[in-house]
Amino acid sequence: MDPIPSPVSTLSHYRLIELIGRGAMGEVWLAEDTQLPRSVAVKLLPAHLAEDRDAVDRLLREAQAAASIDHPAVVAVYEAGVFEGRPYLVMPRVEGETLEARLARGPLPVIEAVEIATRIADALAEVHALGIVHRDLKPSNIMLTARGPKVLDFGVAAVKGSPRLTATGVALGTPLAMSPEQLRGSPPDNRSDLWALGCMIYEMLTGRQPFAGDDFASVAARVLNQQPPAPSAQRAEVGADLDYLVMKLLRKDAAHRYARAEDLLADLDNCCAAFRVAPAPAAHSTPRIAVLYFDVMSAEPDDAFVAAGLAEDLIVDLTRVQGLSVSSRAEVLPYRDRPLPPRTLARELGVDYIVHGSVRRAGARARISAQLVRASDGHALWADRFDRTLDDLFEVQAEVSRSIVDALQVALKPGEREMLDRAPTSSAEAYGFYLRARPLISTSRDDSRRAEQFLHRALELDPNFALAHAALGECYADRGMRWWSGLEVADQAMVCAERALEIEPDLLEARLVHAMVYRLRGESEKLLKALDHIRRTDPDNAQAMEWTAWSYMSMGRPEEAVPVLEHLIRRGPASIVISGYLEDCLEVLGPFDYANRVSQQNLEHRIEFVRRHPEDALARVFLGISLIRDGQVEAGIAQTERAITIAPEDGRLRYNAACAFARAGLPDRALIELKEGTRNIPSYIADWPRHDPDLASLRDHPEFIRLFGSSASSKSPPSPSGADRPGASRGAPPRAPAQLDHDA
Repeated sequence: MDPIPSPVSTLSHYRLIELIGRGAMGEVWLAEDTQLPRSVAVKLLPAHLAEDRDAVDRLLREAQAAASIDHPAVVAVYEAGVFEGRPYLVMPRVEGETLEARLARGPLPVIEAVEIATRIADALAEVHALGIVHRDLKPSNIMLTARGPKVLDFGVAAVKGSPRLTATGVALGTPLAMSPEQLRGSPPDNRSDLWALGCMIYEMLTGRQPFAGDDFASVAARVLNQQPPAPSAQRAEVGADLDYLVMKLLRKDAAHRYARAEDLLADLDNCCAAFRVAPAPAAHSTPRIAVLYFDVMSAEPDDAFVAAGLAEDLIVDLTRVQGLSVSSRAEVLPYRDRPLPPRTLARELGVDYIVHGSVRRAGARARISAQLVRASDGHALWADRFDRTLDDLFEVQAEVSRSIVDALQVALKPGEREMLDRAPTSSAEAYGFYLRARPLISTSRDDSRRAEQFLHRALELDPNFALAHAALGECYADRGMRWWSGLEVADQAMVCAERALEIEPDLLEARLVHAMVYRLRGESEKLLKALDHIRRTDPDNAQAMEWTAWSYMSMGRPEEAVPVLEHLIRRGPASIVISGYLEDCLEVLGPFDYANRVSQQNLEHRIEFVRRHPEDALARVFLGISLIRDGQVEAGIAQTERAITIAPEDGRLRYNAACAFARAGLPDRALIELKEGTRNIPSYIADWPRHDPDLASLRDHPEFIRLFGSSASSKSPPSPSGADRPGASRGAPPRAPAQLDHDA
């Protein structure tokens, strides 16, 4: 082990442990994150690079932008900064071999080369959409791991290519991967990265570099003036299609190359299909779509509510069309303030199309823009702009819904066109209050009360506004689900749902409130029947599927919950709750190698989730439980203690903290947290602690028996864990025998 270079032994909250690499662009250190239990790689760039302040600023900006991409083929940047005059980057530790090392043993099988190129091109498509150019893409910056290729060093070339630094003698880049325009001194763009990818594909296919030479000058001359032989001239199995693709990437004039990585991907996919032995996965027969929250382009506070309400009402409308699969509000909410490219959003949400737009208000008029984007290539299938008065908001929303259905060529069933055209209320003012209420229902206790007030005002204006009745019921039921109120809210919610169904008997939103009430009351059989009714209307409703799994688990039928959970995980990003449910089931059912793999994936995902959302106290206490279960007791207790300091009034958190301390063998502390957590507990979970496996070590404790009674008299089956219910503990990302996708 190399000694730590004095005086640097810690950097930010990372403790440097071992030097694991050194090169022209600095040193790479294995380090320990002192805030999260993980090993990282810290790249310390040479001190002289800090001489160009503009270049360092660009490095920090681009590293920060790259950190927002969670692409499986990009090594994320956790942190970037300058420490004692040296720029640094912190990244996950990635194990594997570089593509450079692999190529030293010869060319790759054609299908493997094409698949690696496809993964890299997919990563470039997302990063280029953020305005980031790698500038130094080469085989030594590609790590081949068990989970596929990963691109290293996004942002580093922002410093490496600084004009000031070049003047002091630092090489501009790697000539074998530099495009003609870079050699001529022009600024690189997306097409320069695609040139470099073309060089890599050529070498993967042939085992030879397309412009190899003895020195910089000879390489540069070949790049600028010579054309390499087609790959098939050296390897006949490559074929004409791959020849065309590679040689197009290596055209001298950037204007004649692929303009975008998305265009390259389409041709790579065709090449993959030609070489693939197994059939490609079937395309989705039902278009999958996500409606993002609209951007607010003016400073009026009410505009944010109108913009969010329009998006949420579009979700409501499109969900009613059986020919579409629509992401729920809960699924798109985490992306409300994350400005990511459509391709990234679609991958993370598991959809084919993205709807987004903006709202700008001036006095009594509003300008609303909306567009439907195909995720695979970023092409806008439909876009329009509406200049209307605030009284015309429903007409705008209805027109957007119709346009989306038409653009996707969805065949509407009888009555669906009329449903899209039908105004939910005769009062434009009532509709405005409803739009203001919608995004407030689930955000906080105070916002929930504000939403209730807005909905009461809407119903005063139009007592027959069914959607407003259903939303008010959701507002009440959601308080119980989040431990903001006791069981009394279930009765209030049921009254609202029944009134909504009197007005509109098939209203899906009212049926969902029914399900929430049965969930609150712990009436699993009634809940299953309600969910079955919902799924007949909306077969892909994520909320209904999640609660179906919960019902099976709470009834002691985990084997029936597993396929539902695996389907949910396959359709999109796995939430902490859903992946936690799966872990619970597998702990009981096995197979244990699968269960252990899921548990480890959950732990890894929770670490990453907490890194991205450090103030999410509930996720942090779940991380604490995962660590304790993994044997990292001290680290798990530390995460649990920090979670309590973030949200000491959160009953769900305190309950799960009790689970963590019980798992850690600290019964007295667990009971303190348990009493605090259950002080205002909704009665629907009062029986659960006697069956919670996390609290098994407390069941014979006199204080536990005094609080909850003896478990000996109860034969209730175990219930699931999860963020919306006390007990739980696990959760993150796996996928049935396949892989699990992560949350954003």
